[in-house]
Amino acid sequence: MDSDEGTSVDAPSSGASGALTSQLLANSGLMEAFGGHLQELVGSKSSYIDSMPQPMKNRIKALKNIQVQYTQLEAKFYEEVQALERKYTELHQPTYAKRRQIIAGDYEPTEEETVLGFDEEDDDEEDGDMDEEDAPTGAKIMDVDENGDPIEPEVEEGASAKVEKVKYDDTTTGIPEFWLQSLKNADVIAELIEEADEPLLRHLVDIELKHYEEPMGFDLIFHFSENPFINNKSLVKHYNVKIEVDDEAPFQFQGPQITGCTGCEVNWKKGHNLTVKTIKKKQKGKGKGQPGKTITKQVPANTFFSYFSPPAVPEADEETDEFTEEQEDDIAILGRDYEVASFIRDSLIPKAVLVFTGVEGGDDDDEGMGLPFLDGLDGEAGMQLQQQMAAGGGRPGGLCASSLRGNTCCSRRGCQRGGC
Repeated sequence: MDSDEGTSVDAPSSGASGALTSQLLANSGLMEAFGGHLQELVGSKSSYIDSMPQPMKNRIKALKNIQVQYTQLEAKFYEEVQALERKYTELHQPTYAKRRQIIAGDYEPTEEETVLGFDEEDDDEEDGDMDEEDAPTGAKIMDVDENGDPIEPEVEEGASAKVEKVKYDDTTTGIPEFWLQSLKNADVIAELIEEADEPLLRHLVDIELKHYEEPMGFDLIFHFSENPFINNKSLVKHYNVKIEVDDEAPFQFQGPQITGCTGCEVNWKKGHNLTVKTIKKKQKGKGKGQPGKTITKQVPANTFFSYFSPPAVPEADEETDEFTEEQEDDIAILGRDYEVASFIRDSLIPKAVLVFTGVEGGDDDDEGMGLPFLDGLDGEAGMQLQQQMAAGGGRPGGLCASSLRGNTCCSRRGCQRGGC
């Protein structure tokens, strides 16, 4: 077809529709105008709903009231699910106790108990010593004493621990480093673990889940054996949960939501506080030619154990309905915290052996709870932050994992925090 400007364009199809398509492609101005009109229509409910006659609008309102009734019933469903979780967590306690005994070496399974009732390809189970290549992914090999227990290297405060290689043989009791290895096999947790954390995490003997009915919530309890780092026998992280339909925004209901969390005080032994590190800084001299003094000070250190000191849920400014940069960082930390809690509660504790052996724990298994507490934030602030964090992989502005822990940015992987 010849255009007004004499340009010849072959129509991709016959008939009126093909001719119209050719005309649009040939005329950039017309295409731009047509595209702009489409852009106005896409996502605009006024172009459809508002054009309806009033009787139809009234029917839609009635349907929305029915949807509210469904949502209210759905909330009751989740309340009963929570009750079932509490019930079966208690019923699972004998199973967890038996697991803990085997891991600690307090109980040796009988031959009958080691026979699986299903086929499983397991090339790693061989007699003799475990070579490095045969160890579970990410396993650290280190020396053991005559009882088969790992020998702890001496660690200076704030310094990275030098992790040696462990060698297992038939005299090894239990499953050393079971929980450390399991944590490292979980992608959502592994990036939070520093090398200096590992000597203490080798003393992690169990992770326990405890539910609460009123007020609704749960505890994650990390149990430790005697060690040179902390005096605590256990570290507890508590999470508040609510199942509530907001009368003002009933369609935002998404089931149980974590609304906040509290940690516990870690009683560090002298010289072994992993949450701080000592740095030396040389000051400028007061006068010309005078040497400056060298001062030492403690600064926060990247560590998994910051998990037990979470920030409070921030509130947007009442006037601007916006968050400060520090508050956005805190929200990112809490979002990641809730993902970790969700994985530990729903996957690690009930399926520990599968995480330890690498069957579960990857990114594909980590659905997490996301950032449910943002749903309760009013105005544009919560919506903007959710969009920002979705674009940044769950972190505002694409912050790196180091920044999410409230520490110095790692300056890696395109971290977009100011000053990186």
